[in-house]
Amino acid sequence: MDIEGFYAENERRRHSAELEFGREWQDAGVRSEVSWVEDTGELYVMREPTAAVTGSGAGDLELVPMSEHQLGVEVLGVVTGRDAIGAVMSGWEDAMRKPDGIAWLRDRIEHADEHAGDAPATPSDTLSED
Repeated sequence: MDIEGFYAENERRRHSAELEFGREWQDAGVRSEVSWVEDTGELYVMREPTAAVTGSGAGDLELVPMSEHQLGVEVLGVVTGRDAIGAVMSGWEDAMRKPDGIAWLRDRIEHADEHAGDAPATPSDTLSED
């Protein structure tokens, strides 16, 4: 689903505070962002498609603008509470740089109870409530 559909599907998402955990995740060569929605506990990945490039007859290259409808969203799992998401995301800065970073996230969510004592992660950004 696209980002607008994601928010429209559950209005709690739209009005919730979010924590962002990086914008440079790689998933099968696609740049992705990872965020957590406080009110629903959802950790989601938003994938940006590869931008199209056009060329003019003069040899200039130009990126074609993307719409929000091209931003694919996938909920990776639910992690309830800031303490729990902090523990699950511990080490995200290093994992984000690896080609299989999203697989690392899936594993961390699946085994969240095993990471409850991990040092809490610091989000890259706190997204405002709407």
